Amino acid sequence: MKASVKHIHRILSFLLAVTMVTGLFFISGCGNDNPAAGGDGTGAPYKTVTEEFFLDRGDGTYTLAEAVYPKNYDGPMPLVAIAHGFKGTLNSGGAQELSHRLAEAGYAVVRMDFNPRTAPKKDAPKTNLYDLKSMEADMLRAVNYMIGNHSIDTDRLGLYARSMGGRVAMTMANESIGGLDFKAMALVAPAGTDDAMVYYMGGDENWEEMKKTAQSDGFIEHQGQKLTPEWFKEFEDYNPCDFGHKFGDRPVLVICNTLDYVVTDETSRKCAAAYKNSRVITVTTDNYHGYEMSYESSELKDYLMTEITDFFKANL
Repeated sequence: MKASVKHIHRILSFLLAVTMVTGLFFISGCGNDNPAAGGDGTGAPYKTVTEEFFLDRGDGTYTLAEAVYPKNYDGPMPLVAIAHGFKGTLNSGGAQELSHRLAEAGYAVVRMDFNPRTAPKKDAPKTNLYDLKSMEADMLRAVNYMIGNHSIDTDRLGLYARSMGGRVAMTMANESIGGLDFKAMALVAPAGTDDAMVYYMGGDENWEEMKKTAQSDGFIEHQGQKLTPEWFKEFEDYNPCDFGHKFGDRPVLVICNTLDYVVTDETSRKCAAAYKNSRVITVTTDNYHGYEMSYESSELKDYLMTEITDFFKANL
């Protein structure tokens, strides 16, 4: 399925920072068949290693995670943590392909499925129950797992996130949660404004009705996810855009789509404007919230993944 970039426009704006927690449960590792070995002085891409593991959440549930990193990297590796959005998975939005592209460029990458399993098995039932705080904790566990089990340069930590995951990344960066010091952040359609999720849920009236049901029943199920009263409260209690200044002048890349009606380009631009040192890439594609990044073949996907990779190469 081929697609092309119809409109790409850039502007200037702002930045980011982030943090920590705990991880567990190693499962498997394997290399891909990339024929070009990296680290040999030729500039060829690194071969990559894939490692799958579970993070013990400490409450009887487990988060599936996957690391991809350059094989035979000389010295501590820079690390990029990846977060998916609402109702997503660790492979949403082309995250697996992006992980390998970053690893081939010399970056360790870790991503996770925020919907926890009831046992440390891939086929174990999911709880369909997670919120901003648990997503944040899982990212920190994953980063700490990488630091504890691999040679990671903790002075070169970055974040990449989409949609609701973008809100988590912005919060982690703003508040340096867990004491981790993130140096750069890239966001696609970040739901990081005060009204982003209210808009997604159908507006103020729908939001209030859903919140009432969650309070009376313990949760409300929406698109297969169980939203608790705490889920709503977290969105109302903290607006990441109000605290972007805490990230200082560190670089932030924000990508938005003029046809995205899940997280509008206006919302993405507001998130970018919250940071002192940001750059915005605006595209137009009728793959409204996917940005063609999960397409098998797409000029836009290749362009965006190259931009994201180059952003981290320049800033991390």
